[in-house]
Amino acid sequence: MDGRSVRRHPAGGPRRPARAVDLAGSPRRLGGERPGRRGQRGPLAGALAAASGEVAGEVAGEVAETPGPRPGAREPDGWVLADDGAALAAWVHEPARPPQPRWRDRVRGRTPAPPTVVLVHGWTLAAVVWDRVLGELVQRRPDVRVVRYDQRGHGSSAARGPLSPLGPRGGSVASIRRLGDDLASVVDTCAPEGPLVLVGHSMGGMALLSASARAPGLLDARTRGLLLVSTSAGGLSAAGRPLAPLMSALARLPQDLLVPRAPRLLAQRANYGPGVDPRLVGDTMRAMGRVSGRTTGEWFAALMAHDESAVLPHLAASGVPVSVLVGDHDRLTPPAHARALAEAVPQARLRVVGGTGHMMIVERPDAVADAVSALLEQPTGERRAQVAAP
Repeated sequence: MDGRSVRRHPAGGPRRPARAVDLAGSPRRLGGERPGRRGQRGPLAGALAAASGEVAGEVAGEVAETPGPRPGAREPDGWVLADDGAALAAWVHEPARPPQPRWRDRVRGRTPAPPTVVLVHGWTLAAVVWDRVLGELVQRRPDVRVVRYDQRGHGSSAARGPLSPLGPRGGSVASIRRLGDDLASVVDTCAPEGPLVLVGHSMGGMALLSASARAPGLLDARTRGLLLVSTSAGGLSAAGRPLAPLMSALARLPQDLLVPRAPRLLAQRANYGPGVDPRLVGDTMRAMGRVSGRTTGEWFAALMAHDESAVLPHLAASGVPVSVLVGDHDRLTPPAHARALAEAVPQARLRVVGGTGHMMIVERPDAVADAVSALLEQPTGERRAQVAAP
C-alpha cells in the first residue's frame, strides 16, 4: 500500500482499503463493500459518513484503511468520518412507520424527516450494548430513526485518524472533548435534519455534555431533549485512584492487543443491581467481546480528567429539556452525581431507578425507552418559544 504499514488485525490479515463512495442521491460515505456482498447493501438510513468535501478530499489520499468490523461483530451500516479522519462504525435503524406530512409539506411536495434518536455508549462498551433499549424504543415509537455508533477506539471504530495532531500511530488522543467532537460529526452525518434526541450513557453522557458546548447546533431549535444516563459532569478521580497504576500499564499496550473483560461475578457486582439475572450479564459480556487494553487505559485517564461543570450553565440557559436517569445501586457514577447534574440544570428531570446499577441500559431498558419517548413528545425550540411568549 504505497510503502505504508498496515495495522495488525486481531484475526490476522490486512483490513480492506477505505475509499469514498458516492451514493446516488445522497452524500458521500466512507468505506467499501465486504467481499461477496456486492450489490446487497441494505437501506442506509439517511446517508452515512458524509464529511465535508474539504476533509474528505484530504483524507482520500491519506487513509490507508478503515478499521473494519472487529471479529464477530456486526457489519456496520456505514462509516462516519470524524474531523481528524478517524472512521467510526455506525448503525441506523430506519422507522417502520414514516412520519405523515403536514398540509404545508404536502402543498410544497416535501417529505418530513423522521425524529432521530442518537445513542452514545460508555467506556469499554460498544454500540451493541444498546440492543435492549432499541427493542423497547421501537415498540413504543415505530416512527423514529435510531443511530448508534462505536466510539473511537471501541468496537470496530478507529482509535485515531491521520489528521490528528499526533498522527495515525502517535500517542493518545483520548479526551472527552474529542468524543464530543465525534458526536457532532455523527449528528451532522446521520441526522442532519428533523427532530433530534441525544442519549448518552456513562462516558457517552460526558461526551454529550462536552458536545453541547462545543457544537452549539446540538442545542438548536430542532433538539427535543437530552437524556443523561448513569453519568457525571466530573469529580471521578478520587474514586478511580486505586485503579490508576493498572490503567496506566494498559494504556502502554499496542492498540490491537485485546484483553479479557473482568470476570462475570466482578462485573456483575461493580456494574449491576442486586437482582440482575446473571445470564443477562454473561450474554452482554459475550456480545461485546474482548476490548483493547490501550483503549481501556487511555479512556480511563480521560474519565478521571473529565470536568464538564462549566458546560452546565450553558445547557441550563439553552432551555432544551433534559432528563437524568441513575440507578440507586450505581457504584461508578453514584446518584450524587446525577443529583448535581439536575440541580445545575433547572429544566432537568431526575429519576432514580430502584434496584438498578450502572448498566441501566441493560438492566432497565424500559426505563430508558420511557424517558426517550417522553422527550420525543417535547416541543421543538420554535414551539417552546411560542409557548413561553406572553
